[in-house]
Amino acid sequence: MPRKVSRTSSMTSRVYESAVNKIKMSKQTTMDGFVRILDRGDKLSEPREPQPPQPTSTPKSPPGPIEISGLINKAKLLLDVSKTQGITRQAYLADPSIVLYRGDQADRGWGCGYRNIQMMLSYVIRGSGSHQDGLDDVDSHADKESRPSLIPTITELQKQIEYAWSNGFDPAGASQLNHKVVGTKKWIGTTEAWSVLCSLGIRCSILDFYIPTGPNGTHPAMLSAIYNYFRSSPWSPLTAPELMDVSRYAQREEDQKIVQTSKPPLYMQHQGHSRTVIGIEVLTTGELNLLVFDPGRWVHNAIPTLREESISKTCPPSLGSRAMAGKGLLDAQYLLKAFRLQLHSGISKSQYQLLGISGLYHEDDRSAHEERNVLKLLTRNTSLSIGWNDEEAEQSKLITSTRVP
Repeated sequence: MPRKVSRTSSMTSRVYESAVNKIKMSKQTTMDGFVRILDRGDKLSEPREPQPPQPTSTPKSPPGPIEISGLINKAKLLLDVSKTQGITRQAYLADPSIVLYRGDQADRGWGCGYRNIQMMLSYVIRGSGSHQDGLDDVDSHADKESRPSLIPTITELQKQIEYAWSNGFDPAGASQLNHKVVGTKKWIGTTEAWSVLCSLGIRCSILDFYIPTGPNGTHPAMLSAIYNYFRSSPWSPLTAPELMDVSRYAQREEDQKIVQTSKPPLYMQHQGHSRTVIGIEVLTTGELNLLVFDPGRWVHNAIPTLREESISKTCPPSLGSRAMAGKGLLDAQYLLKAFRLQLHSGISKSQYQLLGISGLYHEDDRSAHEERNVLKLLTRNTSLSIGWNDEEAEQSKLITSTRVP
């Protein structure tokens, strides 16, 4: 049975047989926010956090905007084509309001934690007012109102972390980082993400996959947790899974299609890097891919403006090896490399953490809702969440997780 602990520990990819993306490992090791291997109290004079280098087979694009909206709808479009091609059997995607935040030169090597918090907050600010009780069809999201970005900057997030610490959140993490992150390049992880979110009244839960649960260092329990999470109703929290063969279960399901949900994303941490999980895919081979927004991975410049008529529906001989499939059409398998992340023997990390949002503001007055969701980052409020009493607000200051298994 899962058990509660006070602090925990801290994921990587491949598309399918013909296109394996191996992530190189750095000699620098740390488990941000949970196990201190590096002296995190020191200000880093140079970025040292390992970022997944871009393999030669993955899509490349020149540096572009840090913030890119609408990519989950584009991922669904590509997955629909992949299903037509007989490669994808089934997939679940998070709410399409989530924005990708990419790292830039200023935060390269240390900013992934902040970028992933920005992605989590993009759901809170842009999408949390229009959720339904069940799984939604993509058409219900297609015309979501486009609003200017209200997402805090890295500096504002650093201020919020220090604000949270000053109000009693995560005293152990505050001590590790010498109670100072503003103006530094210190790495942050799952505990700091918790502190930011919970200090804003956003309920969170953490699962700690501290050891592999499958053969050869793999993590089927984590894949099961993610699969079950995206298949559940919008406000069903992230919970410890029962071990199961997801691919066989998906094969038995009658509804084998690409499903657009209104679920929040998941913050995923592993040794040296973090990503935002936006879904999960089951291939016809039975293999599973996580679908992620990775702040360290470039997105092909064709994806933000992608249209169905520009994608090849056939499987060319060069499938997955280059962007153009022929006749001026794009290769869906190549473009999907921007999102796919597979965990299999040889590239899985030993430990992972998942942080999920399990509750947000609920207000009838939309303008009041948006005003509070602008975050007003340096507020004096312990908790902004409707329904939290003082005891619950105090309990959220102590970071807890459920260890699996």
